[in-house]
Formats: sequence, structure tokens, C-alpha cells
Amino acid sequence: MQRKYDLGDLRAGNLEVFIASNAEDILLAQKLRYQIFYEEMGAKATPEIFASKIDTDEFDQVCDHLLVAEYGEAGNYRIVGTYRMLTRSKMAEIGKFYSESEFDISPIKAIAGEILEVGRSCVHPDFRSRSVMQLLWRGIGAYVGKFEVGLLFGCASFNGTDPKKHAEALSYLYHYHLAPPELCTKALPERFVDMNLLPKESVDAKSAFSSLPPLIKGYLRLGGYIGNGAVIDHEYNTTDVSIVVKTDLITDKYSNRYGA
Repeated sequence: MQRKYDLGDLRAGNLEVFIASNAEDILLAQKLRYQIFYEEMGAKATPEIFASKIDTDEFDQVCDHLLVAEYGEAGNYRIVGTYRMLTRSKMAEIGKFYSESEFDISPIKAIAGEILEVGRSCVHPDFRSRSVMQLLWRGIGAYVGKFEVGLLFGCASFNGTDPKKHAEALSYLYHYHLAPPELCTKALPERFVDMNLLPKESVDAKSAFSSLPPLIKGYLRLGGYIGNGAVIDHEYNTTDVSIVVKTDLITDKYSNRYGA
């Protein structure tokens, strides 16, 4: 199969991770995203999205799409995992990052060098295993190395739009993992939801960490930070937080393994 970029031979059994090089593979990723975000997680589809059964927006045309494919015995394949990635260099084509609709990311954009926004991550329910997540993170690690990315950022989500249902987890992130000022993104004023819902002394850190979505746990295990304030995304039925990760730890750890 033709590759858009050479990220190396990133395989595990009959699974392989690569950057989509054609519209057909991107369409398969968009269909997977629809299945997960709309059918499983309850996002609200517009009539156009409902009719097409694909999750798409203006960013899909400029982003790189990291895909995990499962190959059959006949060489056929299906897409079972995906991540969407947008570097500062490519962002110039559209003029903004996706995160900027929810968060003030000016501290990130002020950093010199290449930065990478990641998002739209999902995995088919039959493949939510260590192998698929390891491949996705190995792919990100290879991509980060290829383009000399110094900082990774994006949105990560809790399912549902009632932050009180995630009060301990959000408070834990605020008290234990808030980004330092020079890296601290912040929810836009008109969308800001306070994460400091419980005092630090009433938060059971071990229990709160265990309750986090696997992706957020993965970011934190890399030494990732959380921005100040959450955002309710009614369209996707999520409560979003801002993630910032220095990429040296990604290449050191998640290029080789993933732990959730």
C-alpha cells in the first residue's frame, strides 16, 4: 500500500498503523468516527451527517489521518482506529486549530518550533486493546520525530454534558495536573466551566485517576498537563478538557509501548 509518509514498519500481528494517503482511507476513518461518536456516544448529527453516516468537518482536508488497519488473509483490510493530526505548518492552510473554538491556546502558539494538535481519536469497539492503542501512539511518536514536533496538544473528553457527574475526576485534574502558566491553556470565557468542583482534601486521587477515560490517563502518564477550565460540547455530547504534552516523553515511551 502506498504511504503518504514513511513512519517505519509499525505493525503488531495483522495490525498496521500508517498515515492515510488517499480519500478512500480517510472516508473509512470518517465512517468509523461516525459509528463511535454518533451511534455509540450520542453526538447530535445534522441532517447531512445523518444521511451520509460520516463524521467530517473543514479540518479533515488539511489534517493528516493516522490509521490502524486490520488485514485479512486475502490482503483486504478495514480501519479499526484513527487519530487526526494538525501541525502548525499545515494549520496555515486553514488559519486556525480545532481547539481554538473551545480554548485560548495562545501560550502554546507562542512557543517556537513545530507544535501538533491531535484529536478525533477513536477505536472500533472490537479492537479496544493494548495493541491498537500502542500502535496509535507508536505512530504519533514516529510522526513527532519526523516533523521535529516539540509540543503536542488537543482536547480530550468525558462522555456526557453534566460536569457534576465527573466532579471528582475534574477536580483531581485541576488540583494535581494543572499546566504551569507558560503552558496553561484556558477555556474561552463564554464557554468556561470551573473544574475546581471539590476541595483537594476531599478528592481521592487514586479513585479519581482510575475513573478517567483511558486516553486522558495515557496523556497524564506521559507527564501531560491539563488546561484551566472545561468546555461543554453539546454537539458531541462531551465535557472537554485541554491537554498539553511535551513530546520528548512520547518518543521515549509511547513510541515503544502504551499503557492505559
